Amino acid sequence: MKRLFCVVFAVLTVFLLTISASAVDYGCTVDPVADAVYLENLDTGAVVYQKQADKKMYPASTTKIMTYAVVADRVSDLDGTQIAIKDGLFDKIDPDSTVMGLSEYIGDSFSVRDLLYGMMLPSGNDAALVLADYVGSGISGFVDMMNAKAAELGCKGTHFTNPHGLYDPDHYTTAHDLAVITKYAMNTQSFMEVTNTVEYTPKGFEYPIKNTNYMLYPQEQAGNYYYPYTRGIKTGYLDEAGKCLVTTAVKDDFTYLCVELGTEYTFEEDINYAMLDAIKFYDWAFTDLGKQTVYGPSDTVKSIPVRYSKGDVEVAAIPEKEIIALLPNKYNKDLVVVDIKCEDSVDAPVSKGDVLGTVSVRYDDMDLGTTNVVAAADVERSEFKYIVSRIADFTSKHIILVIFVIVLIIALIIAIAAVRARNKRAQLRERARRRYRD
Repeated sequence: MKRLFCVVFAVLTVFLLTISASAVDYGCTVDPVADAVYLENLDTGAVVYQKQADKKMYPASTTKIMTYAVVADRVSDLDGTQIAIKDGLFDKIDPDSTVMGLSEYIGDSFSVRDLLYGMMLPSGNDAALVLADYVGSGISGFVDMMNAKAAELGCKGTHFTNPHGLYDPDHYTTAHDLAVITKYAMNTQSFMEVTNTVEYTPKGFEYPIKNTNYMLYPQEQAGNYYYPYTRGIKTGYLDEAGKCLVTTAVKDDFTYLCVELGTEYTFEEDINYAMLDAIKFYDWAFTDLGKQTVYGPSDTVKSIPVRYSKGDVEVAAIPEKEIIALLPNKYNKDLVVVDIKCEDSVDAPVSKGDVLGTVSVRYDDMDLGTTNVVAAADVERSEFKYIVSRIADFTSKHIILVIFVIVLIIALIIAIAAVRARNKRAQLRERARRRYRD
């Protein structure tokens, strides 16, 4: 059931991305350092900012988001499933890359949950290999699972060659695809709990492992990277990829997902512009955007004449439901376009709530939604008007038949009159003969 839910969510995710991506200008004031950015409001599916979102980029350790999703799909018991650390599994890992520290525990076993924490918090490439080797019955088998999942989710610009994200020229994704993958992963077991944890101590470890996402840390530790509304998710870095970052932020019932790839970084400067840009994006979105009621039940869409009513009556057609969209708080109302599809008139009786048509609303280049328009009040029918109108309608629709019937009636009257006249003449002749005989 959980796996089915995840698949359904993935399909919905692709659908929402398809209908929400548009040319609408949300007026973003952020000029990001990242080469590729994708910023989405998860409550509405509105993509509020994109920059080269379909450009193929190296994802670095944000790859581990997909690794987590594939593992969570195939391991139902994260605590009870134990994996032994094999000797030689880490021989090909760059010694300078980030690890959980499993090389010191060869032969020991760890739960899948501990390994997921080790993969996502300190970005342990060793933990990613252990999980991939176990779930995929070998690394190559697991990579096939990753690519199959990417295809299932509708990712068009993604290809994986490993579970950790270390450089490979044939290992890439896009900011858009990574957003799709992340939204799927967010609904797998414990993903948000794990990625939103600052530090965690796996069983058998003397010291805790710590998250590389400084946005989650207390301000006294994180400094300029602190952002109180941050929830998860994953950092990444390679010389070839620059700083990469996937985060979400939640404030005032709004949730945003921000994906940044290819952010410039130098060890001499040592500034994580991906995190600083994410803060700017979130501040802009939370401040300048809001859910706007563009059309609601208090708005009269159209006044529609009602035939056969008692008196000359029109009924107000109003939206059945509110059309609410994420828009700039100071959006240009002149860019709102309303498409009304209703009959020019309706027949009485009309009951309040009767569906009279539909109304669709667009803003700039974005479809905001469609709802039924319904009658705002009851309208009674005049039976006299109705009967007279029915007779008139019948006459107009069957004029030839009416003419034929009239001609037939006239002919019948003439025939009857002729028969009566003939009979009368016959009677007069008969009377005349009788008088003659007498």
